[in-house]
Amino acid sequence: MTLHQLVALSFPLLTALAVAIVALFVRRPWSEKPVEIAPQNRERLLDHLERLNAEIEGKAHLVRQELRQLKNAR
Repeated sequence: MTLHQLVALSFPLLTALAVAIVALFVRRPWSEKPVEIAPQNRERLLDHLERLNAEIEGKAHLVRQELRQLKNAR
C-alpha cells in the first residue's frame, strides 16, 4: 500500500478524532450546567411541544395517505 493510500484511508479516523477533540475540549460538557425552567414556563413549554407534536403527526398522516394514493395510482 502506498503512502497516499494510507493517508486517504486515515481521513475518516482523523475526522472522528477532530470531532472528539471539539466535543471534549471546546464544549467542555463537564462544565455545562443543566438548564432550570420555572414550573409555569415548563408547563407552557410542554403544552407548546404537545401541540407541535400533534401538528407533525397530523401532517405525517396526510403524507402517508398521499403516498398510498400515489402508489395505488401506478
